[in-house]
Amino acid sequence: MDLQAEIRTNLGKAAAKGLRKKGLTLGEVYGHGAANVHVAVPAKDFLKTLRAAGETSVITLHAGTETIPVLIQDVVRDSLTGVVSHADFRRVNMNEKVFANVPVEYIGISPAVKGGGVLVKAVSEIEVEALPAHMPRTIVIDLSGLMEIGQSLHVKDAVMEAATRANVILHMAEEAVVATVIAPRSDEEQMGDARTVEDVKVETEEAKAAREKEKAEKEKGAE
Repeated sequence: MDLQAEIRTNLGKAAAKGLRKKGLTLGEVYGHGAANVHVAVPAKDFLKTLRAAGETSVITLHAGTETIPVLIQDVVRDSLTGVVSHADFRRVNMNEKVFANVPVEYIGISPAVKGGGVLVKAVSEIEVEALPAHMPRTIVIDLSGLMEIGQSLHVKDAVMEAATRANVILHMAEEAVVATVIAPRSDEEQMGDARTVEDVKVETEEAKAAREKEKAEKEKGAE
């Protein structure tokens, strides 16, 4: 995947605002001891690339006379509009392993959930170590393997092609649970939870009152 960028020389707030009005997303190229490069890329092209590559697949950034393999990093969006205002581009060496937090993608429908169970997704991403070319876009977990309430899926159950699995290191224990199905809680259990919370609150207030009383008595005895 290729992405064209222009090098920015004016770095003030006014210049940045003007570039954004022109439909450009601002960025910074960094890493591997090279000087940082300030760039701007067409917003539409950037979003298309981001959807396809995410933050784990290498893209080729063309900035001036340089052709740079990079990973998209630290995407900043406007809190109100959701529009991307800035992104970093991390230089990579295609012959050097990198670390990245790869999103977990849950697919399929669990028969246990269809039968009334409650699905609990325990993991949203997993740290992966691999050469840039082998870094997976996502780590897939197929929920259709959860047949019964109480059953769990683990890191070792991730759906990967043999070539991908052979070339990546998942920095999470193979037996770590990524998804499980639990029994639904009854109304009585939920009410019991509420009573427990209230009991703890009362006990905490009583303990606080006892401590204050004890403190006051000690202060009185010291006078």
